Amino acid sequence: MAAIHPVRSRPTVTEALAQLRSAGKSNYGIPLYSRVVNRPLGRRFAAVAHVLGMTPNQVTAVSAALTFTAIVIVATMPPGVVMGVVVAALLCLGYALDSSDGQLARLRGGGTLTGEWLDHMIDCAKNASIHLAVLISLYRFGGVDETALALPAAFQVVVTVLFFGNTLIEQLRGGPRPVRDAGGRRSMIRSVLIAPADYGLLCVAFVAFGWRPIFLTAYAVLLLGNIAYLTGALVRWRRQLAQLDADRRAATA
Repeated sequence: MAAIHPVRSRPTVTEALAQLRSAGKSNYGIPLYSRVVNRPLGRRFAAVAHVLGMTPNQVTAVSAALTFTAIVIVATMPPGVVMGVVVAALLCLGYALDSSDGQLARLRGGGTLTGEWLDHMIDCAKNASIHLAVLISLYRFGGVDETALALPAAFQVVVTVLFFGNTLIEQLRGGPRPVRDAGGRRSMIRSVLIAPADYGLLCVAFVAFGWRPIFLTAYAVLLLGNIAYLTGALVRWRRQLAQLDADRRAATA
C-alpha cells in the first residue's frame, strides 16, 4: 500500500519568505530605515505569523499592543537609559509588525476593507499620541527649557497633516499612484534623501530618551526632516490634482 502523505495547509517559513519576496511592494519612495530594516524584518514576521496561522488583524493587534505600551511608558515613567532602550525596542517591534500585517494579507491572497480600516485607525491613533506622550514627559519630568515643549507640539501638527494628506490624496486620485521607478540607484538615492522623515528613525531615537540633550537634538533633526518632506509632498500633491483637473476639463470640452 502506498504511503499517505499529509497535506500541508500552509507553507514553511522559508517557502513563505520566498513568496513574499516575489510579491512584495516596490521600494520606490520608501525611506531608508523602512526599506533596509523594517520591511525585511516585517517580511520575516509575516512568514512566521503565516506558519502559525495568525490573521493580519491579529498581527495588527500585537503591533498596536507593543506600540501603545511604549507610548504609555514614555508619558508615565521618568526618563532613563533602560527605559529608553525598552521604549525603542517596543516601538521598533511594533513598527515591524505594522509592516507584517499587509504582507501577511498578500500572502493569504489579499486583504479586507475591515483590515485596512483597522490598520489605518491604529496608525492614526499612534501618530496622534506618540508626540503627545513626549510633550507630557518633557512637562512632567522637566530637565529641559520650556521652549523645548514646542518641538513635540510642532511634530504633532506636521505628522497629523502628513497622515491626513496622504490619505486624502489617495481618495482624490482614486487610489495609489502607479510606481514610476521600482528600483535602481535613483530609488536608493530617494530613500536616503527622505530618511529623516522615517517613523522608524523616530523609534530608534528613543534609545537616547534618557539623555535629554541628545534625544532632543535627534528629535529636532527628525522634525525638520518631516517638515521638509511635508513641504515637498504638498507641492507634489497640488501638482497632481491640478493635472487631474486639467485632464477632466479636456475630457469634457
